[in-house]
Amino acid sequence: MKIYAIDTNLLIYAHNLDSPLHEKAKKFIEKVMNVRDENGNLSVCIPVQVIIEFISVVTSKKVPKPLSISQAQAIIQDYLNTGVMVIFPQKTYLTNFLEMLTQISSRKEIFDIALAATLKDNSISGIYTVNVKDFNLIEGLEVINPLDK
Repeated sequence: MKIYAIDTNLLIYAHNLDSPLHEKAKKFIEKVMNVRDENGNLSVCIPVQVIIEFISVVTSKKVPKPLSISQAQAIIQDYLNTGVMVIFPQKTYLTNFLEMLTQISSRKEIFDIALAATLKDNSISGIYTVNVKDFNLIEGLEVINPLDK
């Protein structure tokens, strides 16, 4: 079974009621978090970097209605309670990251490459993201904007 990572932007849109993409993102997240294979496994995972970035963004004063840290924690705990797999960098992370740096042309892409290295470490097939262009140059990674349908 192919497993896809959920990018931070989808989680943010799904939990930001003021976002124009809120309804679409919420429906997508609800769908993928409730569809399981015959063994009860989800076809999505959440990288630990996404969890950290989500909490950082939704609690920032830069967003119109920031959440408290405890509210953001509760949202993440709800995801964890579903049994969704959380993936972490592995021993090969730094090697993969340094090799993948050759695929970028701007320092703005460093964090995307860092996330892609974690996906590679964990044999994740692809990523669901609204920022398709951020990941399109990464070899071997299927990139899908689920809100574009």
